[in-house]
This record gives sequence, structure tokens and C-alpha cells, in this order.
Amino acid sequence: MVKKLLNFKKVTILAVALLAVSFGAKAQSWYIMGEYIWSPPNPQGTFNELHYQAEDVEINGMDYHTIYAAGERSLLGAYRKEDNQVYYCKWNGSDYDEEVLLYDYDLEEGDFFNDMDDHPMLVTSVTTITDFNGIERKKYDFMFIGLEDETEYWIEGVGSNKGFVNRGVYTPTNQGAIFHLLCYHVGNELIYVNPEYNACDIDDINETPDNVVSIYPNPANNVVRVLSESNTPIRKIEVIDLLGRIVATANNSEFIDVSSLPEGQYLMKVYGETTIMRKLTIAKQ
Repeated sequence: MVKKLLNFKKVTILAVALLAVSFGAKAQSWYIMGEYIWSPPNPQGTFNELHYQAEDVEINGMDYHTIYAAGERSLLGAYRKEDNQVYYCKWNGSDYDEEVLLYDYDLEEGDFFNDMDDHPMLVTSVTTITDFNGIERKKYDFMFIGLEDETEYWIEGVGSNKGFVNRGVYTPTNQGAIFHLLCYHVGNELIYVNPEYNACDIDDINETPDNVVSIYPNPANNVVRVLSESNTPIRKIEVIDLLGRIVATANNSEFIDVSSLPEGQYLMKVYGETTIMRKLTIAKQ
């Protein structure tokens, strides 16, 4: 059965990462790579962005999770989940816009869904993929009615390949920008990795919203020290590789030994009054 087309207000294209729809205490983050396509046919450059879930907020009596862009630490909007649907309120600079339905994971092949520029999206197939942790998720492929060669896909519980708030936005291949999700985390658990890339790049991970700890030396090759600017005791430190594996741990200490780790990029997760992620580089001298 073809579902009734939904009407949404047109929104400005935002360079943001994909959004998961599972609620819980663990923070969520999305890392994307974009390509500038101002001078076709070849990309003229690339950019990387990190987006993250932060504090909760109440809007019209309902609970939402806020979404920030890490590079500018700017508020993008807030989302909530209800059953298999995801709802979103965009931040307009002074207040939240009216809620829109952003994702519907009850869609079936042959159903229509209206994109954010009023171009109907047709579900051309619904398949199953296996995420990084072996969990099966639906994958929805779309074509845009009236837009030649425009396609999009969603991953259940993650979002659109174009970006969370970019769901349904027209991205012509001869202008504008094209976005690629590299990875999606819940806390420090790696959930999704783009199969076209070998690893999740984390160059912007230092742009987290809460700068209350610092680490040094960084790059490091032996022992790393974690300093809390608020003098909060450090309960635990974890070092996590780009595959999401915990490769070093220290409890009740501000020091952690990384001498056995190979060179490369890592995440350092610090448990104190709050839980904070930092990027750590291992470089052998």
C-alpha cells in the first residue's frame, strides 16, 4: 500500500552527520567526509565533520536529544524517537522550528515518502545489512520522482547516507557538495562503518563540547597523563582503536601506559564526573 505523501517545510542544506535513533545514556556521534563539487566533473576538495548528541531538552512537553556540529560547536536541532519513527526540530538561531517527521522505518518497497524539498521519494528496495557488531538492520533504497539520477539510502537506526538533517535534500552531482558517512558511534562503541572506507577517521574528535580534561604528551609513545581542569578524580581511562576495540585500560589513575600500542590514531575515553572522548596519536620515535 502506498502511504500518503508527507509535507515538510523546505530547509537549508546542512553539512551534518547521520543520526541514530536509539535513546539511552550513551552519547552518539557521527563522522562524515564531504566533497566540494563546485567545478564539475571532479571534486575540488574535501572536508571532515564531527557531530554529536549533547544535553536533553524539553520542547512542547516532550523530551528530545540535542545535536551539535563539533567544528563550530553550534546547535543544529533536536530529535526524538517514537516507535519506528524519528522526529526532528531544527534550531533557527533563537528557537526550535515546528517538529517534522524525518524517518519512518516502517516503510516498505513501493511506499512513497516526501523529501525536504518536496520531491517524492520512492522506496525501490528494502534489504538487510549487518552492522559492525553483527546486528541486522534494514537498508532502504530510494529514487526521487522527477529528479534524474538522484538516489539515497537509509540504514535503520542510523539514518540517511546524506546526513541526518539532509535526509531527502537534493544534491545534484554537478554542483554543491556530496556527503559520505564514515562511521557512527554510540558512546565509544563503533556501530557502522562505511564499507567503501577502511577505517573511521577521527581527526576532529577533539572538538567535543566539554573541555574539562587535557592529555599529554600527544602524540605519545610511552605513558600518557590525563589532567582534569576541575580536579575531578579520574575513575578510568580507556584507549580505543579505530575498530572500536579497547586496547589499553587504567583504573583510578591519571596515567596510562601506551608503549605497547602501534603507531596510529586512537580514541581516549576518560571517566570522571562526566565521560569525555579525546583523540590520541601514537607516534614511535
